[in-house]
Amino acid sequence: MISVQGESNESLVLDGEWLEKQRGGDPKSRLPIASFKSVDWNEFEKRKKLFGGEKVKMVQVTLTFEQPPIVGFVTEAEKRPRLEEIVAGLEAARA
Repeated sequence: MISVQGESNESLVLDGEWLEKQRGGDPKSRLPIASFKSVDWNEFEKRKKLFGGEKVKMVQVTLTFEQPPIVGFVTEAEKRPRLEEIVAGLEAARA
């Protein structure tokens, strides 16, 4: 099982044959990894505080499957290696 924590109290969990997106520990979507089609990556910066000067690097991933829903997920850039592990697991199931 591979999991990564993200923004808005969300997490992605790759467990066996399923990818699950959770919010607050409750499942919001559960998709079979064999139906994975593609991934889009986006890196950006955002401010830590509304009017603060300090910025944090973020990464957004959009996962597309054969059937809806499309799974979008945002987390800090330092957690990208965990996201890459999840995507590698999805791509391995597709091959």
